[in-house]
Amino acid sequence: MTDPLIYNGNTVNLSRKTFCVKKLIYVILLVINSLAAVGLLFSYLSTLISPEKIFWLPFFGLAYAVLLIINTLFAIFWAWRKQWIFLLSVITIAIGYKQLSSVFAYNVTQHDVISTHQPIKLLSYNVRLFDLYNWSKNTETRDKIFNYIIHQNADIICFQEFFNDKTNQFTTLDSLIKFQKAREVHAEYTTVNKGIHQFGIATFSKYPIVKKGTISFSGTNNITIYTDIKILNDTIRVYNNHLQSNHFSPDDYQVINKIGYKESPKQLFRIGPILRKMSLAFEKRAFQVEQIGKHIAKSPYPVIVCGDFNDTPVSYSYRKMRGQLSDAFLGSGFGFGHTIARSFPSFRIDYIFHHNNIRSSNFQRDKVDFSDHYPIHCLLYLPYKL
Repeated sequence: MTDPLIYNGNTVNLSRKTFCVKKLIYVILLVINSLAAVGLLFSYLSTLISPEKIFWLPFFGLAYAVLLIINTLFAIFWAWRKQWIFLLSVITIAIGYKQLSSVFAYNVTQHDVISTHQPIKLLSYNVRLFDLYNWSKNTETRDKIFNYIIHQNADIICFQEFFNDKTNQFTTLDSLIKFQKAREVHAEYTTVNKGIHQFGIATFSKYPIVKKGTISFSGTNNITIYTDIKILNDTIRVYNNHLQSNHFSPDDYQVINKIGYKESPKQLFRIGPILRKMSLAFEKRAFQVEQIGKHIAKSPYPVIVCGDFNDTPVSYSYRKMRGQLSDAFLGSGFGFGHTIARSFPSFRIDYIFHHNNIRSSNFQRDKVDFSDHYPIHCLLYLPYKL
């Protein structure tokens, strides 16, 4: 027969062990929750502090969506457990409500802009050199892009990673002028090989271009061009931007795509160089957007700012570039609007901003797979009658 004292003693010991395990789990969850909350706060700071000052902050901005989801799940979990600690995540999320509003657009229905003004359609597209280096199918992809551009019939078209061959082997500039209606051109090339292969950026317009300018950045092939376009009796200035890229190699993308899946020690070792590339790109973009922002502030005309910024909405670059301008996607888009043409990881890094006196509607991101970016376009209602 079992001694009841010993039995009771074992019961007490078991209860203590259970209590200790529960306490340990509670502490671990609390630590993880606290780290996630701090990480989310760092993501907010990444929009305010230049990467040139704190190089690691932008990585938290890049992880904003993941940190937001983790904090949301913790808030739900602690609330379900009736633990006041749920306020930690709730308050942290509330502090950054502006970041949430810059990431997600919730325009369920399109509202017509009340205006007697005829809108202009602007399209921005990083065409990845018209798929130049896909030697077996590059002309096929180029022609698909041409057909897409012709079908869209935009009034202003801003290309990034534009390529033109001055011979007839891979012509783009003359073909675009010939086959679509936006025939006024402002093209600038950062690299010219053998005097015939031109790499750069280009803006096309149906309306007269009255002035062209360039903002160059030393030590890089990235560039911004600004184009003054006369629309009847008034003028607007369009900034077409291609900011610093991360310069990932195909091998880098393979490593990134395998993060979270069977990482080998060799793959983990290769993450370091990738992070260094990203850190350098963050710093260069910070310098670039500061120069562009100063130029925009001096514009004598209402501005439209678009292009491939290579940075997410929770970033220093986005905040500095947008300034007091309106984000067309937030005004008439829906969802997260990622513009990188891959499933994961994917972000919104292509934008159309405009002066607050200009209204926008019908923002669209077309999921066509002709490039590694999706084209974006919208209607812009200018503050004067066309």
